[in-house]
Amino acid sequence: MIKSEFFDIIIKSINRYYDINHKEFLYSFNEKPHIAIKVNPYKKINQLFDLLHISDEVSWCSDAYYLSDRPDFYKDPLLYAGAYYVMDPASMFIDYIFKNLQLSNDIKVLDIAAAPGGKSIIVNSNLSNNAVLWSNDTNSNRAKTLNYNLIKWGRANNIVSNAKISDFHSLQNQFDLVILDAPCTGSGFYRKYENWQEHFSIEYIKRCANRQKEILKDLIPIIPLYGYLIYSTCSYTSEENEDIAKWLISHGFEEVHLSIPDQWGIIKSKYGYRFFPHLTKSEGFYYVILRKIENKQSKFQNFNYNKKNQSSIRLQAPPHIDFENFIDFNDEIELKKIRQNISLISSSIAKWMDWKGFFFNGKVLNVGTTFIHENKKIPSPQFALSIYTSNSIPQLHLNISDALSYLQKKSFKLNTDKGIYLVKYLNLALGWIKIIDDDRFNNYFPVDWRIINM
Repeated sequence: MIKSEFFDIIIKSINRYYDINHKEFLYSFNEKPHIAIKVNPYKKINQLFDLLHISDEVSWCSDAYYLSDRPDFYKDPLLYAGAYYVMDPASMFIDYIFKNLQLSNDIKVLDIAAAPGGKSIIVNSNLSNNAVLWSNDTNSNRAKTLNYNLIKWGRANNIVSNAKISDFHSLQNQFDLVILDAPCTGSGFYRKYENWQEHFSIEYIKRCANRQKEILKDLIPIIPLYGYLIYSTCSYTSEENEDIAKWLISHGFEEVHLSIPDQWGIIKSKYGYRFFPHLTKSEGFYYVILRKIENKQSKFQNFNYNKKNQSSIRLQAPPHIDFENFIDFNDEIELKKIRQNISLISSSIAKWMDWKGFFFNGKVLNVGTTFIHENKKIPSPQFALSIYTSNSIPQLHLNISDALSYLQKKSFKLNTDKGIYLVKYLNLALGWIKIIDDDRFNNYFPVDWRIINM
């Protein structure tokens, strides 16, 4: 339920650009939020549809479905295997935008405030093996969550970082598409998270809008001429949405319009697109798609950077390592040494990072998929969750009870020969295990990923 004083502020703000039906909008706050998942197209299994009580498809996103009820996701091993990702249906609209932009196969995409990772996952699902996705978050804890979610999705065409936006100034004009899901009041999710209302006020709206502009001032110089920017918020207020779009248009951008079926209930505002819970099966959301047609960043600060203070991520030929027969190689991935890791990365990333002009001084958490750490004697948990594991790897298939014990790092009974195995549940990998003898095994599922409370 939304507080009346906040509802009045939101309605007044929305009405500046759209004449909303107050009663229907207010009534929607008494209804249950919709639950939806994005299915991993690289890890599809038939059992998922029965286990999760999938109902209708999400109209604007492929491989996305509503659920008839909310299960205990944290008790489902398939979530940890990367079979699907739980997110609000409106957040999935990035899929429709991406497909309609008709971008080239070798594009570079920067998702600058990507955590926890839903939009990056959807973009990643659309990218060819020749494209690159760089996902970043400035908050270190959120960046770790982002990295984990992309690891579970299983591809090697992405980079994950925990860096400031200014760290990307050395990569100006390198990204064809930049996505900013901006920090905001979160008012579009007040039905789902009522406690978020505690911070809401006119002053808070102003602070968020000012912060959004400051982020964009830092971000605009990174975007090349004729490059795209997708700006979004989970807020209802016009100050954070249409006003920001109008401001961006005054700073060298033009709006890109989409053709959207009327039956979807998505509202075309004066600038951008609105999702309202009484018109769509989603929470409140806003998107605007923009194209840079003028370079006006000189209005902001000077972004000259000194390459002497920049560092590049050096790729080296890997040493001879065990377990290479575990990899299902294809023409688009390469094995490279990056710092202390031997990693599988896409050829497009390898080519880009070998470019002499590639400099980046931010904190990089991951490049592609870590295959093995040079000081370890077993492949990485990242590789276990990847889509590059060979069918020749010895496999250990667990029932749901033992799979949950494995994910909690608890003991359970096994009756199999000694050796290293890829642990699977319903034929999707969870991680590694080493059988020592009849009563002992080493569980290599990472401590940081384990299920703590059941």
